Amino acid sequence: MCLSVRPYIPNPLCCFKCQHFGHSKTSCRGTLTCARCAEMGHDSSQSTAVEKCVNCKDIHTSFSRNGSAWKLEKEIITTKIKKQISYPEARKLVKTQTPASATSYSSIVKTHVQLYAPITILETFCTVSSPNKETVSSKSEVPERKEDPPDLSDFKIVANKKKLKKDSQDNNDKKNY
Repeated sequence: MCLSVRPYIPNPLCCFKCQHFGHSKTSCRGTLTCARCAEMGHDSSQSTAVEKCVNCKDIHTSFSRNGSAWKLEKEIITTKIKKQISYPEARKLVKTQTPASATSYSSIVKTHVQLYAPITILETFCTVSSPNKETVSSKSEVPERKEDPPDLSDFKIVANKKKLKKDSQDNNDKKNY
């Protein structure tokens, strides 16, 4: 008999009091929040307002599996189990691999300031001989960089550098010999 074994990946733990992920109602220190409309102060059984998620602010309930926050949390738990790492390490790894929402290459390029502006620095004429004895001239443009020097006023000069244990131990060893 041959059976395949795979690790158990649990669903994200969600609090029924504050509707956030990672803890349960018994250990919650948050305030009572509605799971349907994301308003504080009442339970979801009394809610008549429009649905809204507490975690991602989308139009769905906080306990919905279609929410981006739930999917992100599930991905973090999956990474944690499969790579056998801690939760903070898994969260950091998933956050670095996941692009920011609504951030595309084209949107960044559109909003990015142009650093180079073409201006003519030097006019060069190039003469090319051809069989017909024609002369061709061209003008070249070299872009000039428009960039101010970086502001270094926030940096502080380190006067008394703290010695590492390793460095001080090496110095003590040298004195003993």
